[in-house]
Amino acid sequence: MISNRSESFTLSEQTIDMVSEICVQTLSEAGSDKKDIIRIRLSLEEILGVWLESLRGASVHVDCGQKFGRAFMKISVDGPAMDAWENDETLILSNRMLSQAGLSFTYAYKNGKNCLTCNPRKSSSMGQIASLICAVILAVILGAGARLFPEIQTTALSVTQPLFNMILGAIRAVSSPLVFLAVCCGIISIGDLTMVGKIGRRLILKMIAGTFILSAVMALLNCLLFPVTAETGNEVSGNFSEIYQMVLEIVPSDIVSPFIDGNALQLVFMGICIGATLLILGERVSAAQNIMMQANEAVQFLMAGLGKAIPFFVFLSLFNLILSDFGGGLSSLVKVFVITIPGFLLLTLFYVITAAVRLKVSPILLMKKMLPTYMIALTTASSAAAFSTNLETCERKLGIPKRVVDFAIPLGQVIYKPGFVVELSVMLLCMAEHYSVPITPQLLIMSILVVGFLSIAAPPIPGGAISVFIVLFVQFGVPGEAIALAAAVNAVLDFFLTAANLSCLQIQVALEIHGAGMLDEKKLKKSI
Repeated sequence: MISNRSESFTLSEQTIDMVSEICVQTLSEAGSDKKDIIRIRLSLEEILGVWLESLRGASVHVDCGQKFGRAFMKISVDGPAMDAWENDETLILSNRMLSQAGLSFTYAYKNGKNCLTCNPRKSSSMGQIASLICAVILAVILGAGARLFPEIQTTALSVTQPLFNMILGAIRAVSSPLVFLAVCCGIISIGDLTMVGKIGRRLILKMIAGTFILSAVMALLNCLLFPVTAETGNEVSGNFSEIYQMVLEIVPSDIVSPFIDGNALQLVFMGICIGATLLILGERVSAAQNIMMQANEAVQFLMAGLGKAIPFFVFLSLFNLILSDFGGGLSSLVKVFVITIPGFLLLTLFYVITAAVRLKVSPILLMKKMLPTYMIALTTASSAAAFSTNLETCERKLGIPKRVVDFAIPLGQVIYKPGFVVELSVMLLCMAEHYSVPITPQLLIMSILVVGFLSIAAPPIPGGAISVFIVLFVQFGVPGEAIALAAAVNAVLDFFLTAANLSCLQIQVALEIHGAGMLDEKKLKKSI
């Protein structure tokens, strides 16, 4: 339980120590990781140190506690506006790093006060694994029991199906703006990454290119795993005409219909165009940039709130599946697992072997060094939980310079998700096959673009994957009922997916830095 407290001080060296101690206590009561607490304390002390140089003796007010069950911390300092992040690359990178752990500060100037706010993650009495396992077990037990009594089965479906539709409708309402804003704000954020230089730009481009290359490889492999409806004769030209028409339809006829229809390519196209426009205009449209960034924060907050209902959503989807068409659904579930889990493992192994050859290091040693991050991700399905270990592994064990780690890892965790490419590709075709949607060459070709864009745009928040599934299925005409299966499968696959994503990210960054001649090979090849 977080205790509410409100205290006032006069800004001085001693005050900085006292405020940081209050910060540590609040974060500890919120259940934050010890390494995260250290990072945010250092960041807070840096910001207060910057203010101390010009605002010494100013009034400092600290408020912390809980609002609506959510932890909060606010620090206000009287005086003229002083954005500590302005023109300070170290603080920009530090705050971006903390944002991946859900612990970043937000600055605002209100009523003559410089305000810092932070909303640390709420500690949970039941971990994600336990809650999902309970949801699955409960769904199986109650579903199996209800099937024994037809009258109860009918009544149960009449209650649970509307609940499922309600949650699904809420997620659908947020999904389209979530994808659009994620793309738009991702483009705008490039303006804040000018400090990363040539290496950073090359790394970003390689991550994006690698995503689409993997998406194309998955489309080719899926030709061997799924029954593709092959067309012959004059119908081939028809197929290409359909593909050409789909490409032309990427440009929407109006600004509203893409959000209503959930057209993935149109949403991404609009996000890129608007984001690029705001980025090019720069300071002339700073207010518009702020509106987009704030809207993105608000939508992600809504989706994170909906994400708390994921265990209940998974329970409802499995329960309804067991009562309605358990046999047919089970075959699709099994096929997704059979293809994707080995796919994640093979993808990670491919990256490790590639790195071992290019870096001339033992693959066993490389895997040992990457294992701590992999295991945390595998057991928590959270890139935020593995964030601190990820940074430490990259810098101290893989020999990546700290200044590169500080921007590459936070950024990479947002835009580089090769494991998600594998899952989206397989999930789309499994659901298409299950619901008798023809798997045609044009579907496979268009899936390369759609899967690639959606894997980059998918926000790393609870419920983010489900919102992407909704947009993906709408794009290819897969019935909405497929969300039930996809949600149930993703709840389990997310653990393997997160582990694969972080491992591939570590290697991708190491390879790029090696190519630039900046990798510390002594650290890389040092035994552990």
